[in-house]
Amino acid sequence: MLTLVAGGDGGPVAQIIHREGRWFDIPGGAGVDLAEPRISASRWNGHVEGRCEQESEIEQDCHVIGIALQPMEDVTVFAARKLIQTGPLPAGSMRVYEPGLPMRGIFRGSYDALHLHVPNTMIAEYAAESANAGCGQRRTTSPINDHAIVDPVIERLARALIHAEELGGAFGQSYADGISLAITALLFGGGSDDAPAQRSRVSGLSKWRLKRAKEYMVANLADPIGLADIAAATGLSRMHFAAQFRAATGQRPHDYLLQLRIERARELLLTSRLPLVEIAFEVGFKTQAHFTTVFARFVGETPNAWRQRNHGALDTGILKAA
Repeated sequence: MLTLVAGGDGGPVAQIIHREGRWFDIPGGAGVDLAEPRISASRWNGHVEGRCEQESEIEQDCHVIGIALQPMEDVTVFAARKLIQTGPLPAGSMRVYEPGLPMRGIFRGSYDALHLHVPNTMIAEYAAESANAGCGQRRTTSPINDHAIVDPVIERLARALIHAEELGGAFGQSYADGISLAITALLFGGGSDDAPAQRSRVSGLSKWRLKRAKEYMVANLADPIGLADIAAATGLSRMHFAAQFRAATGQRPHDYLLQLRIERARELLLTSRLPLVEIAFEVGFKTQAHFTTVFARFVGETPNAWRQRNHGALDTGILKAA
């Protein structure tokens, strides 16, 4: 059943995506109707100065699929007291949380995650159908010490789902239900070679190749860098390099490169008086506008706002950029 809130005319309006008051916590509970299991969607998003620490426990009657809707600058997550995430989290990162799992999270900057609360009975049905189809019973949960999976198909579906509230009404709810089922089916149903569980087993880059790729990116931050350039530096084809880099880091090479550029930009914003346009060129952006857009996506605020807020880092102050 869905949580209901009062509408503008005083009548009840169903929330298609619940707003979490606390991490993983849907007001009124996940709303699982055991007679007719239904996936509930919720969203945990916001921005904090400093840090926000939350503790929660996954519902006993649900598995929860967590999907990062945007890159998160700094996230630390413990599951059953075991560290499973620390540092930046790329958009599209996904993990399955087991029922009853005690969770502790520390968030800094902006955070935005979609949570799908999937009834255990529904997951059991998918597992049974897979076994009956001769696929064998697939693992239905991700061990908490696994790396998060980054799956572009599921990321696109998650982004489509958050627009369900714009549609509203019964159609919006049906739209959200359909996408939620599609995500769940990709994770728990069938035995396709393209399943995320299969892709997550791609071997990562060897340590020397990963080191060379990172060094190449750092050394060429100010220049246009393509996937072929980085792959060539490691002696691999573009396809093999991209897959192995993602398996090793949980990030696409392009996202990792952007992260390096933003980290370098923050250093320059704190330690120099260079105007924003020069910093943009220094870290490899062709225009100040593109630099500002990417910076805000990673950090949660514009470069100028971030510089002004952190101006105390320089003894002599920082010249405001035009």
